[in-house]
Amino acid sequence: MVKRTKICAAVMLAFGGTLTTGVTPVFAQQQLDRVEVTGSSIRRIAAETALPVTVIKVEELTKQGVTTAEQAMARIASNQSNFGASSSIGGTTGGKAEADLRGLSGPTNSNANKTLVLLNGRRLANHSFDAAAVDLNAIPLAAVDRIEVLRDGASAIYGSDAIGGVINFILKREVTGLEVGGQIIRPMQDGGGGTKRFSITGGFGSLTDQRFNVSASIDYRKQDVLEAKDRSFSKTGVIRGAVVAGTSGTSFPGDLNGFEPSLAAGCAPPSSIVNPAGTACRYDFSREIDILTENEQLTALLRGSFAITPDHTASVEYLRANNKSTARVAAAPTSSLIPTTSPFFPVGATPTAGGIPDRFNPGGPNVAGGTANWRQVPAGKRTSGDDTTTDRAMFELQGILAGWDYRSAVGTTKNESEASVKRGYVNDGLIRDGVWNGIINPFGAQTAAGAAAIEAAQVVSPTQVGKNEVRFIDLKVSRDLLQLPAGMMAGAFGVEYRTEKSGFEALDITAQLGSLGIDSEGDTSGSRKAAAAFAELSIPVTKALELSVAARFDKYSGTGDTFNPKVGLRYQPSKELLFRGSVNSGFRAPTLYEIFQPQSLSFTSDNYDDPLLCPGGVAVAGASAGAVCGQQTLIRTVGVANNGGNIGSLKPEKARNMNLGMVFEPTTNVSLGLDLWQIKIKNLISGLPEQEIFGNPVKNAGKFVRCSQLPAGPGPGLDRQDADVCLNFPNFDPIAYIDSPTENLGELHTRGVDLSASWRSGATPTGNFGLTLDGTYIISHKYQRENNGTFISAVGRYSDNAPVFRWQHNITASWSNGPWAAALGQRFKSGYTDQDGVNTVNRYYLFDTSVTWTGVKNLTVTAGINNIFDTNPPLTGQVTTFQRGYDPRFTDPLGRSFLLRASYKFF
Repeated sequence: MVKRTKICAAVMLAFGGTLTTGVTPVFAQQQLDRVEVTGSSIRRIAAETALPVTVIKVEELTKQGVTTAEQAMARIASNQSNFGASSSIGGTTGGKAEADLRGLSGPTNSNANKTLVLLNGRRLANHSFDAAAVDLNAIPLAAVDRIEVLRDGASAIYGSDAIGGVINFILKREVTGLEVGGQIIRPMQDGGGGTKRFSITGGFGSLTDQRFNVSASIDYRKQDVLEAKDRSFSKTGVIRGAVVAGTSGTSFPGDLNGFEPSLAAGCAPPSSIVNPAGTACRYDFSREIDILTENEQLTALLRGSFAITPDHTASVEYLRANNKSTARVAAAPTSSLIPTTSPFFPVGATPTAGGIPDRFNPGGPNVAGGTANWRQVPAGKRTSGDDTTTDRAMFELQGILAGWDYRSAVGTTKNESEASVKRGYVNDGLIRDGVWNGIINPFGAQTAAGAAAIEAAQVVSPTQVGKNEVRFIDLKVSRDLLQLPAGMMAGAFGVEYRTEKSGFEALDITAQLGSLGIDSEGDTSGSRKAAAAFAELSIPVTKALELSVAARFDKYSGTGDTFNPKVGLRYQPSKELLFRGSVNSGFRAPTLYEIFQPQSLSFTSDNYDDPLLCPGGVAVAGASAGAVCGQQTLIRTVGVANNGGNIGSLKPEKARNMNLGMVFEPTTNVSLGLDLWQIKIKNLISGLPEQEIFGNPVKNAGKFVRCSQLPAGPGPGLDRQDADVCLNFPNFDPIAYIDSPTENLGELHTRGVDLSASWRSGATPTGNFGLTLDGTYIISHKYQRENNGTFISAVGRYSDNAPVFRWQHNITASWSNGPWAAALGQRFKSGYTDQDGVNTVNRYYLFDTSVTWTGVKNLTVTAGINNIFDTNPPLTGQVTTFQRGYDPRFTDPLGRSFLLRASYKFF
């Protein structure tokens, strides 16, 4: 029954684990502790809360083969994150992974910045490369007891970022003994992608008996690389027969002014292939990339708690997490001027009419020659690395003082990340010199001198360094305040203060690496202060009806202040039925990166025709189709402070959330939950999407910057030296880049339904059985690309950056009997309309199973199979990510994989 002491208990289980809407069931306990549940600052009996909170036990996730917090998020139906480790392939992300409840960042922004991630109720520093969100790789999963997911806005309690909800990783409390665990995951198919994990957790002392407890945890994980060529669904970019759309016109061997020396020999398969018309070579770059990065993670947590008196406890805590990843993509495309005097100038090629500029005599007469479009295959795949460290040091006091429960802490947390190039990135100037001097051959095999010149041009160096640091102090208190006829009114009050400092440095070497698109003069830094005060009341109106109110005032230096209230109702007309609802406002303050981001150039995710030089897909006279038709274009991004604006001109995002739900528990073995939710956000912070710029070229004419508008350079700031297209096609005026500075754009409206159900058999002669469902259905999801723009429907279709899934669910059947336990689960995502707006991406579902045995004291052994039926990801033509043929952000490329884990507790 839905009793007041166990509201919302046991209504949902994830695959193999315990998920509940509300909290873990407590009806078996003799004594109930007063605790603080995610979403409220009032300490109370945990099961009394009516908040839509999902609780996931990490112990059960481990049995499924989940080895990272990123993988754990895939077990939450309300999460639609599109930003994970796979995004570092071809991108400067620091290898981070993020959570995105409700998919609020998907279509319009590649950063998941509207979900607040906490560790034991407090913030970690956001990732330094964009300061948008916490890197999930910083979570010490071996030290985490459970994950609490609040599926409601919570800015009235936690402040900025908690628009879509809150994910709170709760650490194990009082650890004693020593436990060692090891795990291996091995794909059935060849090629790599396997994972090894080792963890050790130990502690000693008792707060009750010895007045102290000290614990430590170390968790090491290593994943092997998996290359695109090793999976049938990813080994080619030719999707649905679209050779031209799925490949690049810049190949190797290269071409000169459209003349292909290798065409007669059939190009150079499998990477360089002949187009359907038989007129040109196309480069299938997709097969040359990684689809899973080589990744190594090490997290460590040290915590000590000391009972000063029975009512007061002091704790110190230090977390350090390091994440290293290496990613490879295809060799860089480039263009180089080559004179006819070069021994490699192709026989039969026609020189450029009017000649080409003399590389070593600028301003002098043109010389005979042409432009070689080629891919730097002889230099190898572009290999980049990311090395990110997150730490947090904290001192905490908590206890009871004069009848008040209190909790206070002071600490610092920071994230430092370094990006580097390891292979395949070359000094552009040296390569151009080598081609011009007849040493490097863009059209075939290299001589010994050519190979040596390319090797000498290799750059192995750090390229970018970012640091984001937060110092904080907080205090909150709570207690019962007043006895009312219907019950006790309780309250909580608190204050917070923190300083934030962010810095981003592009090292000088980036000036030599045009393919990185980084402005070497774009170093930037910024800082600010934030202060907040908040209050919360729980007011019993009648025995069946409870009112909760909360409000928070936040003040940010430079960007102003904001006030966010929340009102909630909990109504229980009978012991079997509970209704709950809330209305609240939320906000997201601009990040320091959005304010101070240095200007940088990167390529658009899609290919576009130049609206002036290639109207309707046909190049105008005098323009090269290889430069102006169906090409990725450079796009400039920059923060408001570095784009002529002031800090205060970027307004916070504002949100309105509404929730209405019910929990029905007709028997102690059956529980059903239903929650309707709605979120409306305005002042979205982002750059104008590339799709909008090219979709309305007349309206957005000012966003197109052509080569003639840039200074010749080289010099500080962006100039023609920063865009190959300007250097190599001086006879016409192509697009140098499109401009997409950070600004406030339009609105986002979404609403949907969370469904949960659970059944448990109780004890039977053959064991205990259970069946659970956790699902989310999106009714509507629409957004504007610009202020007062047309609303674009995104649900059930790929829109701009990502799809929004109409329906997601996790279903689990579980069984236990004595030392044996087993689970069978399904993870499901509905299909959607593909990025081309025509084709359909099929639904995607996987079945996983595991068996656990505890027949020897202190020993736990788990064996399992993930993706039992070896299901491939569904076919998609998306071109947002470097991986093609499938979408790596929402699918598992490993195929069927086997897992084995053993842990032993020594004492």
